[in-house]
This record gives sequence, C-alpha cells and structure tokens, in this order.
Amino acid sequence: MKPGAVRKKKKDPEGRFQSPFHKARIEVLQSLFAGEYLPGGPPPFTLTSTLPSQARLFRDRLGGAIREHRKEIDTVISRFSVDWTLDRMSRVDRNILRMGICEILFEPEVPFRVTVDESLELAHQFSEPEAVRFINGILHRVGTELNPEKALGSLEDGRPQPESGDKS
Repeated sequence: MKPGAVRKKKKDPEGRFQSPFHKARIEVLQSLFAGEYLPGGPPPFTLTSTLPSQARLFRDRLGGAIREHRKEIDTVISRFSVDWTLDRMSRVDRNILRMGICEILFEPEVPFRVTVDESLELAHQFSEPEAVRFINGILHRVGTELNPEKALGSLEDGRPQPESGDKS
C-alpha cells in the first residue's frame, strides 16, 4: 500500500450491525414475518436464544408492544404511506415499519437515529434496495410529525446515540 493511502474498511460479511440488540430485532422481524402465515399470529420467541438478558428483554418488550399496539401502528403506516396499502407492501417491509414505528412511539429509551439506522439495516439485509428509501421516508415523517421531541432532538445532536444497555 502506498504511503498516505487510505485503507478502506471491509464490511463484515454478516453486516455492520451485529450487536445483541440488532440480533434481537432480527428475531422480532422473523417472528412477525412467520406470524403473517400462521393462524393465531406470531409464534413465541425461541427458548434457546443466545441473546444476552438485556437484549432478550428488549426483544420481548418490542414484540409485546407491537402486538399490543398493532392496530394503531398499522393506522400510522396507512396514514404515512402515500399510494401504498398495507396489503400491497411486502411482508418484510410492513413488519420493519411496524417495528420502527413502535420504537418511535412506544420506546422512549431508544434514540430516533438508532431506530432509523437499525430499520434501514434490516431493510438492507432482508428486503429490496428500493425499500430502504421507502422505509426511511416513512420513519422520518412519522418521527417528525408524531414524536418531534425524540426525532428532532436526535437529529440536532448530530451524533449517533447508543442504545441504553448496549455496551458495543
């Protein structure tokens, strides 16, 4: 390598977000996705999860909040997704939006930027490239209109804020 040349960081083949909290979100997404096909809704989380206790608590809280507030969350998605009905969206995109909106509205401990970044990473991992812009636009509009203190406070700071309990 030439002196003064900048070495590019290689992206981890598993993705750049491999914290226990990201893995918890993946488990929630998988459960919600499976619930789209199963009578009775999302299955319970696996008892053999290798997540640390804080991430398991977050996963269970997020999954429970989505189940509890699903009608309200779906109404918000319908309101902010111009020209797209819930049925027309892919199951993955719809469930990433449910998770992100739930965090924006019902998880005060999770900073807005973390919610958006994590949602976009899930979209990169599990959806089509076009979905990233779609999800980003909806989450930003939801945050700035329905929880401006959280959204604008996080944006004004300019620094990514770690999740509470996340040591990575």
